[in-house]
Amino acid sequence: ASTTASLITDPTSALLYEKNAQISALQDQVTQLTNKIAALTHTAPTHSNILSSNTHNASNKKQYKLNATSATVTESESKCGKRRQLLEPTRTNIGRNASISTANALRQLQNSNDNLPQIDETSPLAKRILAMFQDPASHTTYLRSTQFAHDILKLCHTIKNLLQNSPRCAFLSSPCYVFGDIHGNLEDLHFFSDNIWRLGMSLTAGNFVFLGDYVDRGRNCLECVAYLLLMKLLLPHKVTLLRGNHETRDVNGWEEHYGERSFIYQARARFGDELGFLVWEESNKVFDRMPLSCVIDQDIFCVHGGIPRSMSIQDVLMVPRVAGINPPYEHESEKAQQVASDCIWSDPASEEQEHSTVNADTGFGESLRGGGAICFGHKAVTDFLQRHNYSYIMRAHEA
Repeated sequence: ASTTASLITDPTSALLYEKNAQISALQDQVTQLTNKIAALTHTAPTHSNILSSNTHNASNKKQYKLNATSATVTESESKCGKRRQLLEPTRTNIGRNASISTANALRQLQNSNDNLPQIDETSPLAKRILAMFQDPASHTTYLRSTQFAHDILKLCHTIKNLLQNSPRCAFLSSPCYVFGDIHGNLEDLHFFSDNIWRLGMSLTAGNFVFLGDYVDRGRNCLECVAYLLLMKLLLPHKVTLLRGNHETRDVNGWEEHYGERSFIYQARARFGDELGFLVWEESNKVFDRMPLSCVIDQDIFCVHGGIPRSMSIQDVLMVPRVAGINPPYEHESEKAQQVASDCIWSDPASEEQEHSTVNADTGFGESLRGGGAICFGHKAVTDFLQRHNYSYIMRAHEA
């Protein structure tokens, strides 16, 4: 320190050096506090927090009346193939610029402590994908380039560890936006972007939960996967991507059934057989690591298909962090595969099934989908909600 001080003879430089030292000390304090907060928020929930006692009946819990509301949303210009170049805010807030700067700084602090490779909104990869999302029609060259393929591969490589270190059932707090099947429909994501996160997800209050089925059927599977994976990477604590039955190789690799609408066909058609297969396989490695469900406010169970026949959240948490499901890896036990399959494949029973295929004792029966899939009836739903003291189940799997 004495050597450094002796080199600074100019008073202005000395003052600047002192200020920089103070800033550095404050940054160290912020980093320490952030790490402490992260350690607290990432602590795995205890058994008592996850599973409510059977004696704690849902009828004893305070009920909150929900008032039905409706809102008219103007169809975005994206339906006409156009994209807004500039979104005009509907209201002006005092100090908005300062708020945006603060939000950006907090996001960068948060991401820097996740031990992830530095991909943020300013990185070339993020800029390319965000620009593509805003105006895909003017980025057709990029969308068919090896650069786009390599960008997807880099996203997959970067995000795998993030997802693998996450529990198979995430626990979130409201407010939350919950979205159903996407199925390669970029126009749906454009509509949500224009009307729900108009200023961007980072500046929109609340969490974003997607219930799976990101690929197949639609024509823009690659674009949807790239955008959603980027959002998860940029905002790991705001964006939750659950797994659907189409996030399995047996389904999204079923080219004979889905033809040019299948994920594997689109990857090969876009990038060639070898590179396209690599993009498909690496994307599936990401899907293998996606959570199967989440719980909002310890009250709302969110899942792609439905409740597992074991009725246990603990069983969902015990599913391996890397699970192929369809087909399974060798390390997946029969029970773990069954629990995971129930989460992504099951359906609510129809009234006809309630009186024919549903077991009166368990509330479960065989699904019309076949292939070992199940359906769950009124009894299964009631027992599951009461067992965990939940009020609602939110699911997709209908598109």
